[in-house]
Amino acid sequence: MTRARILLVIAAAAALLAAGGCRRPGIEEPSPFGPASFGLSLELSARPNVILATEARPTAEIRATIRQNGRPVKDRLVYFTILSGPGQFGDFSIRTAVLTDASGVALVLFIGPTKYEILDDLQTTIRGHMETSTPDFIHREVDVRILKSLT
Repeated sequence: MTRARILLVIAAAAALLAAGGCRRPGIEEPSPFGPASFGLSLELSARPNVILATEARPTAEIRATIRQNGRPVKDRLVYFTILSGPGQFGDFSIRTAVLTDASGVALVLFIGPTKYEILDDLQTTIRGHMETSTPDFIHREVDVRILKSLT
């Protein structure tokens, strides 16, 4: 074999090997359940989420937890608003703002009505939303069920 033929065979073999390496697998669509590319999440909960209205005002702790890519976000402002139903926050308002702590948690105290202020069982809906520097409006809502004491 001549030198030119040997180089031609080597070049053809290299081209075949390179062509096999250029195949792309199918494109996988990301799951709609995450992980999100934005990575900023807000959880909102009420503890307890059912309170009993007696002669004393019942209370519940409303907790907002903010995480970015699974890690807590410190010093993020969270706005809490009572959208419907009776009650107020610990500062006697229906809207308040609280900063998250080192664990990404912002807490506010919800104070419900006494049994003399309501006629029947009802619920209060509270929204929590975080302050962002983008046009995104990230919010959650939680309901606190208020049961009227019969005694």
